[in-house]
Amino acid sequence: MFSFKKHVLVCTNEKPLHCAEKGGLQLLDAFREEVKKKNLQSEIYVTKTGCTSQHHCGPAVIIYPDGVWYKEVKPSDVTEIIESHLVGGKIVERIHNKEIGLEK
Repeated sequence: MFSFKKHVLVCTNEKPLHCAEKGGLQLLDAFREEVKKKNLQSEIYVTKTGCTSQHHCGPAVIIYPDGVWYKEVKPSDVTEIIESHLVGGKIVERIHNKEIGLEK
């Protein structure tokens, strides 16, 4: 059985005007490449997900178990999310979607 510290879910819904059309598929690839590059595959699991109902501010990325949602994420944000949030524990506030997430 595998056990990861963090799970990154990248919305890749392919309907018109949804996350895939806004770069979700490229974002998924960027996360997977950067996790591999940093040799974090045993700690961080990256998967795609269907619609998160946040396509108005997509591409959306969800980090579990933290319950943190990011909005309008670009491949250029991936390294910062990994280093700051996934490794360092500090949310990247400039793209944090405070409108949705887990109740603390």
